[in-house]
Amino acid sequence: MKQHWQRFVRYSLLALPCLLACLLAILLSKQLALFERLVSLYHALFPLFGGIVIAFLLQPIIDRLAEHMQFKSAVVLVYIGILAAGALLLVLLIPTLYQQIVDFVSLLPAWIERGKQFLYEHHIVLEQFSDYEDSFMKDGTELIITSLRDFFDSAVKYGIAYMSAFFISIDLDFWKRSAKRMFRNYHWFVNFYKTMSNIVFQYLCGTLLDLAFVSVTSAIILYAADFPNVLLYALILALSNLFPYIGPSIGLLFVGIVAALSYDSLPWITLILIWVMQQIEANIVQPMIFHKTMDVRPILTFAALFVAEALFGIPGVLLSPILASIMQIAFRSYLHAKTRDTIGQWEDIWYDFDDVMKEEERRQA
Repeated sequence: MKQHWQRFVRYSLLALPCLLACLLAILLSKQLALFERLVSLYHALFPLFGGIVIAFLLQPIIDRLAEHMQFKSAVVLVYIGILAAGALLLVLLIPTLYQQIVDFVSLLPAWIERGKQFLYEHHIVLEQFSDYEDSFMKDGTELIITSLRDFFDSAVKYGIAYMSAFFISIDLDFWKRSAKRMFRNYHWFVNFYKTMSNIVFQYLCGTLLDLAFVSVTSAIILYAADFPNVLLYALILALSNLFPYIGPSIGLLFVGIVAALSYDSLPWITLILIWVMQQIEANIVQPMIFHKTMDVRPILTFAALFVAEALFGIPGVLLSPILASIMQIAFRSYLHAKTRDTIGQWEDIWYDFDDVMKEEERRQA
């Protein structure tokens, strides 16, 4: 325990100058009235940065297909296939999900009335409740309109980023030659890149399977209980399940509040079944998919939440646990490439991380 604490303190002290430098840079940019311009520059360059990220995430799939066909044919097949799958998803799910969101909003007035009745029965003061009610409905409507507008703006940006990613992937040989000339430790860089790319690919595939399990099982349980807006609540349960420790509890609490407002008596059996499903997912399904329960550091989840919200807004908040996992994968892949001359596998990154840390400490001693 003492060694772990000393290691934590040492790495915290190493990270502290970087954090202070970032904070100082932000303060200076605000004092010099450059912060807003930098934010505008980021939004202007977002399609390029997004294209680099998308190309990186899709490269493992392209590499696997390239073993059976020409590289450019693999690139075209992957990008067209994902585009077709996305279009199919939009046609099949988005209209239903949109309608369920509208139904959810239409139920809010009735739920507010039930809340008022509950407060009245328990002799709770209602003097300012009507003001809060009007403000809530007005702000809620404006939030929905703003969210829809932001959704279409983001769709355009991500569309351009996807096109940028295609051109980056199709010309990968050029980027490899450029990297070979720019980096002296090109072999180390290749090991680091291939390790991180391979592990990120496996992690994303496992995460999609895990989300599919939670979504499908939640939808079946809610549909059997004749729950309203099954697809919407199943997706909320799946996304909240991404957040470690508190995510499943928040999702279950949200469904419980909706159930309390929708039914005369609370459907305990449905809530218990959802809780049992969450326990099965955490203790059986996730270890089965990843061969071991994921152990993402809470501090990374906390940092990714702020960074993703600042960069991507609400979608970033929902996907911040995935960003935290990728950050940890990148850090561990860096240590693996620095200490070993091989391409790391899943077991190297998630199982023997402490051994890698000890080996790095011995080399520095």
